[in-house]
Amino acid sequence: MITDHGLLQILSRSKDATAVYDDENLRIRFANDAMLTIWGKNISVVGKTFEEAIPEIAGQPFGGLLKTVWKTGETYKATEMPATLVIDGEQKTSFFDFEYCAIKNLVGDTIAILHTAADVSDRKHAREQLGIKHIREQELMDELSASSDRIQRANDDLSAINRDLNASNENISRLNTRLLESEMDFRRLVAQAPVAILVFRGPELVIELANPPMLEILHKDASIVGRPILDSMPELRGEPAVALIFEVYRTGKGSNGYDVPVKMMHHGVTEIRYFNFCYRPLLDNGVVVGVMDLAVEVTDQVLARMNLEAIIAEKTTLEENLRANERRLQGILDTMAEGVVIVDHSGRPIYANPMAQKIMGLSETQFLDRAYNDTKWQNERLDGSLLPIENHPMQVVLQTGMAIYDQEIGVVFPDREKIFISVNAAPLIDAHEQVSGCIVTFTDVTNRIKTLREKDDFISVASHELKTPLTSLKASLQILSRLIPADAGMQAKMVQQANRSMDKLSDLVNVLLNTNKVSQGQFQIHKTTFILADLISDCCQHVRTTGTHTVRLEGDLQLEIMADEQLIDQVIVNLVNNAVKYAPDSKDIIIDVRRETDAVKISVTDFGPGIPAEKQKHIFDRYYRAEHNIQVSGIGLGLYICAEIIRKHGGRIGVISELGKGSTLWFTLPLI
Repeated sequence: MITDHGLLQILSRSKDATAVYDDENLRIRFANDAMLTIWGKNISVVGKTFEEAIPEIAGQPFGGLLKTVWKTGETYKATEMPATLVIDGEQKTSFFDFEYCAIKNLVGDTIAILHTAADVSDRKHAREQLGIKHIREQELMDELSASSDRIQRANDDLSAINRDLNASNENISRLNTRLLESEMDFRRLVAQAPVAILVFRGPELVIELANPPMLEILHKDASIVGRPILDSMPELRGEPAVALIFEVYRTGKGSNGYDVPVKMMHHGVTEIRYFNFCYRPLLDNGVVVGVMDLAVEVTDQVLARMNLEAIIAEKTTLEENLRANERRLQGILDTMAEGVVIVDHSGRPIYANPMAQKIMGLSETQFLDRAYNDTKWQNERLDGSLLPIENHPMQVVLQTGMAIYDQEIGVVFPDREKIFISVNAAPLIDAHEQVSGCIVTFTDVTNRIKTLREKDDFISVASHELKTPLTSLKASLQILSRLIPADAGMQAKMVQQANRSMDKLSDLVNVLLNTNKVSQGQFQIHKTTFILADLISDCCQHVRTTGTHTVRLEGDLQLEIMADEQLIDQVIVNLVNNAVKYAPDSKDIIIDVRRETDAVKISVTDFGPGIPAEKQKHIFDRYYRAEHNIQVSGIGLGLYICAEIIRKHGGRIGVISELGKGSTLWFTLPLI
């Protein structure tokens, strides 16, 4: 693209006297050497106003004419107008053809005046001399009859005049040459212009000039020059933008267009492209002889804007959908049977749904004014001990980013009864993969906790009350079995059946007592060192004796651990019995002992029906019994007691199961 400086460099090379004024004070922005010669000035006048640069022009009409052109925007032309200038220190009156042409911006405001001039003094003098010549010729004709001498003198004078006329003709020829050069300069200017330009001539709009940017836009070559526009580009017939060019030619009124669509042919394919254009009539003595078209293609910008508008419309639709989803979500949260609370990274609540407010007995304002560790309430474990802040579900989630499920805690209020809630908490992760808060759901489990405690109290009382009579009854049955001979027939069988029933009832009472101790945290651990394989072999002897199942021991059989041997025996027996009960058709039970980094892992595997995935997380809960097609006895406390024993030892317990392929119940014990 040619800069302003580059355009001025082009004008400076023109042989026509040229000057440019760039404000209403007629400040000289540019004057080439030819203009400076006419003015009798040097380059120092550039930057000055017209009147400052040429003070002798005062009182002459030129300054007023320039200001009128600036205000009206109408071009002024003059022919053979006299101007008195100081040339080489002397005032000299010369005659000039000149034009003041207003240069306008797209909105029609004058931004500069282009001043071109030519010194035609010689031409005027020649014309005057030609008139004198005619007069003298007439006089000579009149004098021919009077004197041959006078004719000779007239002929001498005529020869002189002819010489002058020849000189004038030479000047006119030079002027014509300069005019041709000026036209060539114009053509070069159009060819090198940074914007696309087309020049049309005549009513058919014959293409006279088409510069490279315009040819590139049209996807044409220079062969279109010299042909009418609709002959060279028939695909433009009927296009409003082209019809407007003919309108400008007919009316002589310029026109501008912005983001105008035009159907154009490219490689045989019609495509719509967009243009900003400026149509201006070309005048010769006030008569329209052609049209100049300046165009800028804005297809990319228009398509980008259309795409942006489409994106905005899509975004608006998405926002409307989002608001609708938010309303639906709000409706769900408002009607949920669970309390929902959202907290920020500091643990401060930023949202609490109506059920959360109801469960906690707080208004929304009161709720949002408190934190989970607020001193206005106290958080407790289920056993009544104070829940440390670092163990609170929200604190755990905010610190570790790990979700918490089904943690039950008590909340003590200063002005009302304590409640129990079951808490689930999950982290909220921001764009930087950092925990920005968490979402908490909780339910009021106060009634269930109270029911469990009432059940525990009943079981505790009942089991203690049953212990004494059962002991006496068991002793009586043992004495009775010794008194009745083994061959006593029906009496001996009845006593044996009574003893077996008494053993089952005694085991059940012991389980209930152990459960009560576990739930109250009262059972004690007495650790000793023993070989784990020996313990497992002994405690599984009752299964081997029945002959219904085969127990296979694998792994590190010489591993020695320190634990409560009796309690670990109880755990293994319970897991093996569980495998026997729930997998009666699985003849093989595998007990595997494996050393881990700092613990030992014991796994009991059967090949029975397996446990559904949704029930696996509950099998260690108190009183929970997974539903099976197999009818087995039990009250759902065995695995709960096993879990508490393992936790008391600092280990972990879990299950791996797949329907139809069996189950593996495992636990770990730390190696010290």
